[in-house]
Amino acid sequence: MTLAAPHINTKNTLSLGYGDHLRFSRLIQKRYGLCFPEKRYPDLERGIRQAFAASTCTDLNEYFDLLQDPDHGAAHFERLINALTVGETHFFRDAGQFDALYSHALPQIIERRRALRTLRIWSAGCASGEEPYSIAISLRQLLPDVDEWSITILGTDINTEALDRARKATYGEWAFREERAKQWQPHYFHRRGKRYELVSEVRRMVTFAQLNLAEGVYPAYETNTTLMDLILCRNVMMYFPEPVTRQIVERFYQALTDGGWLIVGHAEHSLITYQRFQTHNYPNAILYRRADHSSFLPKDWHWLILPPPKEEKPAAPTLATPLDTQPISQSPPGLPQNGQPNDSDPIEKACDLLNYGHSARARDLLLKAIEQNPRHAPTCALLGQAYANLGYWQEAEYWCRQATRMDKLALKAYYTLALVLQHQEQLDSAITAMKKVIYIDRHNVLGHFGLAHLYHNNNQLPQALKSLNNAYHLLNGRSEEKVIPDSGGITTASLRETIVRQQQLWSAEANNELKIERTGKGTDDGNSGLES
Repeated sequence: MTLAAPHINTKNTLSLGYGDHLRFSRLIQKRYGLCFPEKRYPDLERGIRQAFAASTCTDLNEYFDLLQDPDHGAAHFERLINALTVGETHFFRDAGQFDALYSHALPQIIERRRALRTLRIWSAGCASGEEPYSIAISLRQLLPDVDEWSITILGTDINTEALDRARKATYGEWAFREERAKQWQPHYFHRRGKRYELVSEVRRMVTFAQLNLAEGVYPAYETNTTLMDLILCRNVMMYFPEPVTRQIVERFYQALTDGGWLIVGHAEHSLITYQRFQTHNYPNAILYRRADHSSFLPKDWHWLILPPPKEEKPAAPTLATPLDTQPISQSPPGLPQNGQPNDSDPIEKACDLLNYGHSARARDLLLKAIEQNPRHAPTCALLGQAYANLGYWQEAEYWCRQATRMDKLALKAYYTLALVLQHQEQLDSAITAMKKVIYIDRHNVLGHFGLAHLYHNNNQLPQALKSLNNAYHLLNGRSEEKVIPDSGGITTASLRETIVRQQQLWSAEANNELKIERTGKGTDDGNSGLES
């Protein structure tokens, strides 16, 4: 006998209209430079749903206001950007470009730098780290005396959750689908169960940092983005509007040394955008090299600089179709045409799909898995998370409760359940569920932080402040760049900043309430309630 999934009640889902798409896309472009035109609205909606599900807001208007709140919005905006910029990649992605790198660009750079034995390489938009690590492995293959060189390989991304995965440097089988990766995997990775851990010699060659390419913080010594011999920025600039792309390319030009190389994705080739660079053609690859002078276009190419024709704007829909019911024309990036990773474990597949924002596909896979093993609590918990990301609150609650019935210590299920109940405006029940998170793990920062918000929303200000203080103290001693587990990529520094601001605001709010109480009752009760 198997557990039957509840019927999907479309009235109980988060629905985004055309106006929601428009206002969120404008806010994101203004803040981070990322462009979400109408053809990318499904991606925008998927990210909003996932980030909204992890908040304690009850509707989109409240969530939109929260993102703009200078005191509370930073951590929530960081989570949203992480949900919108999930990028799946793999080792030695694009064989043609890596052939050109390995056989031409890297040997030329090595020869030019052999006297000083220094190399500086930047992977801009590195996602979960496969690209810069691929460069590091290539250098170890090309340089017998690699450990005697001073090598800087910088990996940057806007997505803090992806950077956290990059620093951990453990990968599934699907990350090694290129032939070169399969060939070198036994030499540079140790198998750890179903995952592969990169050897420390390669890990030490790469450093990671958060950086938004749309901001003018590079090239600069402070961001370690000067005097680069090679910059890779593949399949990133297509997500920026053209003026921002031009600014990025100009900054890359300034960040490179004379003769330095730039590699971009195939879809980003433009003779106009890269006209300051020399173009080098190789089999299945185009590489750009910084020259001492600009490359001017021939007169008969003048048509390239004409403005593109204006596109007809389609009529605005009156109601957005639920994301997971929209037809999908192709598999998401990095997945084969059947839409599933090449791995044998359905739970691991589902986790990967959830990490990369494909909640509907993860849900479908988990529903099949639960048919085979109906008493598996982790599968039920993941189903709760998938349905919550999609905005199906009743279905999410159902699967979270199934998980907690089977496993009284299912921490993640209790946490998701608390947020789901909050979205359904069941605050007392949400507080009870979040308390169980803390009972199971009293060091769970997100549990204390989430409980603080639930108390505050339930007008229990003293308890809210106490929970907020607990969360703050649990951050002591943690690395500022470390991502809080299961937070959607929120870093210690970002969460600490948010907590401090909330402490200040809520303390002021408590003092005001105390003044009102004293004035109204004519008594001096003190502030002992803040310690309860």
